[in-house]
Amino acid sequence: MKIAKSLLSVTLALVFVFSAVGCGGTTATIAAPATAVPATAANPTAVPAEPTAEPITITFWNSFTGSDADTLKSIVSDYNQQNTDEVTVEMDIMSSDVFRQKVPPAIATNTAPDLITLNVADLLAYEKAGSIEDLSDLFTATGLDKSDFLPASLQLGFLDNKQYGAPMQLLDTTNLYWNKDLFTAAGLDPDKPPTTFEELATYAVKLTDATKNQYGFGMCASAAPQFYAVFIKGNGGDAVDPSTNKSVLNSAANLATFEYLHTLAFTDGVTPKSTGGVAMDNLMQSGQLGMYIDGPWLVPGLQSHNINFGVGQVPSGSAGTFAILDGTLFAIPTGTDAAHKTAVYSFLKYWNSTSVAKKWSLADGLPPYLYSVIDDPDIKANALISIFAENAKAAAPWIGGIPTAGTIDSDVLFPLIEQLQNAGNVTDMVTEASNQIDVILQGQ
Repeated sequence: MKIAKSLLSVTLALVFVFSAVGCGGTTATIAAPATAVPATAANPTAVPAEPTAEPITITFWNSFTGSDADTLKSIVSDYNQQNTDEVTVEMDIMSSDVFRQKVPPAIATNTAPDLITLNVADLLAYEKAGSIEDLSDLFTATGLDKSDFLPASLQLGFLDNKQYGAPMQLLDTTNLYWNKDLFTAAGLDPDKPPTTFEELATYAVKLTDATKNQYGFGMCASAAPQFYAVFIKGNGGDAVDPSTNKSVLNSAANLATFEYLHTLAFTDGVTPKSTGGVAMDNLMQSGQLGMYIDGPWLVPGLQSHNINFGVGQVPSGSAGTFAILDGTLFAIPTGTDAAHKTAVYSFLKYWNSTSVAKKWSLADGLPPYLYSVIDDPDIKANALISIFAENAKAAAPWIGGIPTAGTIDSDVLFPLIEQLQNAGNVTDMVTEASNQIDVILQGQ
């Protein structure tokens, strides 16, 4: 049920041009059985919050239409059978296009669901539009142990000193992948990837063989994880100073970093030019790329193409190691009444139990964000998930809290990477890019 509220500002209609969470697909609905089954020894994952006064149904919209949809349906079904709070979750799974078309007007007209999932990049726009609820009382209301959560997982949903998003899943989008067979052929130890930026440059040159259309290190120029952040932050730089809302891209530290990337790309020719994420993925999967920074989704393609690969933490720079943490967040639309918010909290407590979070991580192949799951023997025994989990511990958001962060990446930083792959004055390139960022920041 929704309480009455004024219509959202016209800003809402303008800001919600988003890439909604999940893959494309059709609409599906899952409802609960009529009677909830209490927790028993056979159902240890039931973790009720404060009981509601009477049976209540909450609606949950998301766009998990890929293979992860089956796992999500299973978890919701289990909750509906096991919880003792008399809560029923009715879930609508829809394509990302339908999701982004339906959610904003539903919020504006008080017909929104009680729970949605959002990308981290989308959350800020929803918060600025006043269209999602403050969840800062989640831990006190549910008894969830805040210390069990990776701090960065909570930071993803923390805006203006309030918790607007609760973790649903994590994505460490910057892991280092390497082709072990190409390492061996180049005289490199296939079990020892580079640990510093200097080593990465040396390895990349050795792995490059133009006669074979083989490249040492993939540097995407569009539509990919922001690999350049690994080098910018790793050398102590940044793109934006949030305290002044101004660009710091042309700092001395950053100029040195971009000179390094220019040498790799243009002088040494270790990367194909003007190549987007999909094409670079294909190069890695075809055995023509020695090293590549990407997310967990690369693994199935490498495995299906029988690539002998390794994956681990990205190398370190002068200031240490930086990896980008992204993810999906639970959010409650504005206008959800107290009873329904309490019911949503019951489901969020269930989701964040160790057994349920473990089930999702193992099924989805993504890093867990609860320490109790990270330390679980089954997680540690899973070679890939355990690596992603360790990498996630060192990860943090990139350009967090800036509404135009996506525009800065797509319209300025990726084009800068493409420029660095060609001849030119690096200082001039970076200075112009920094000025472009300031223009974007002034207009947000």
